[in-house]
Amino acid sequence: MELAEIRSAPAQVREVKETLPVSGVVQPIADRMARVSPRVAGRVVRLAVQLGDRVAADQTLAILESAELAQAQAEYREALGTAQAQGSTLSRQQQLAKLGQFGRPQVEEARTQAVQSERDVHEAEHHLAEERARLQQAAAERQVQQARWERARSLPELVSRQEQERIQGDLKKAQGDLQAAQVRVEASQGDYRLAQKRQAIADGARAREEKVFRGGFSTSRELVEAEAGARTADVRVQAAADRVRLLGGEPGGGSRVVLRAPIAGQVQDLAVTLGESVSPERTALTIVDLRTVWAQLAIAPRDLGSVRVGDLVELSSDGSPDTHRRFRGRVQFISASSDDTTRTVAVRARLENPDGVLKTGVYVRGGLVTDVRRRQLTVPDSALQEHTGRPTLYVALHGHPGSFEVRHVKLGARGNGWREISEGLRSGESVAVNGTFYLKSEALKSSLSDGCCGGD
Repeated sequence: MELAEIRSAPAQVREVKETLPVSGVVQPIADRMARVSPRVAGRVVRLAVQLGDRVAADQTLAILESAELAQAQAEYREALGTAQAQGSTLSRQQQLAKLGQFGRPQVEEARTQAVQSERDVHEAEHHLAEERARLQQAAAERQVQQARWERARSLPELVSRQEQERIQGDLKKAQGDLQAAQVRVEASQGDYRLAQKRQAIADGARAREEKVFRGGFSTSRELVEAEAGARTADVRVQAAADRVRLLGGEPGGGSRVVLRAPIAGQVQDLAVTLGESVSPERTALTIVDLRTVWAQLAIAPRDLGSVRVGDLVELSSDGSPDTHRRFRGRVQFISASSDDTTRTVAVRARLENPDGVLKTGVYVRGGLVTDVRRRQLTVPDSALQEHTGRPTLYVALHGHPGSFEVRHVKLGARGNGWREISEGLRSGESVAVNGTFYLKSEALKSSLSDGCCGGD
């Protein structure tokens, strides 16, 4: 005993917090998962990442060649050329006006332009209202399809695989229709703003012409038209530039769209290949940051009264390389309703997972430490060893100095340097608290992991 430095001591009774056994699955946190889709349809000309790669925020994932973006770039360059020509015309008309080359403007024409601009605003406003109505309809349809899909997933025994795939296809179509409606609304909003700017220009020109007309001054119709034309051209340039940016490009650039990572994480799904065409309705890549994850736990209603937000959770997973590794977290959310099938209440705990060991969907189990306290037997951490994958104590045999029984036990709450023994140890029994490595070695050498081992 002295040579092996074996020392035993009675198990201590401590006041420990109640630990509820819990289990659940790992889920990604919503703001740490991103589905990347292009803003415009295009063909993949370069893949910068592969499945499983870790990426940084704003890192290039893929590059697409887009015909629609090329068209938008052409329209931008055309608008830019028109603006430059209108600017030259305005400069020339201003020089001619200084030389007195023009007569009085035609106020009637200015009024006609103002009325036409007002009509354009009403038409653009009406078109925007129609697109918004279509957007609401698309959003409602998407909600209906989402509800159908969630109902089908929750009742797999009542819905065939083929029907589930059809419902899922309807959901994806509804999502695509919603995104397309959003793009059309944004385009209509741009047209409406452009019409308003045109109306403001026309109204300003009309007011100026009427003032000149009433005052009997002489001005130049050509000069006014040149000013309005230059401003309108500038507005068109801005609208064309906005459209290019909306499609994911830079005004004056090329027809290639760069897909970038919105968050840092790992490429979990790569749904495109080189040369493949991708539309905005389709998810090209999925990025997941698993450094922090949710543990979705199921709590029985009878235990819910002792669970609070902020309670400590200690979990392990068979999916971890080290099955004895503990992942700690705190309860962040307690559901207000129970599951219709299991009648359990969902509780979410946020777990730190810096090396990404816990994967989405893996099963976890462990304990939830509540504020309820009770007195329980505890032993020092040094007393615990492991036999055949189970926690083990070496219990001193009464009346047999130097002899110990290999006792498998169940563990409870963890403290600072100690561990609760929930089953397998009786009050008053002594256990080896030092030299347990020697006792384990003796037990293994004798191949009696469930018998007695001596220290003499």
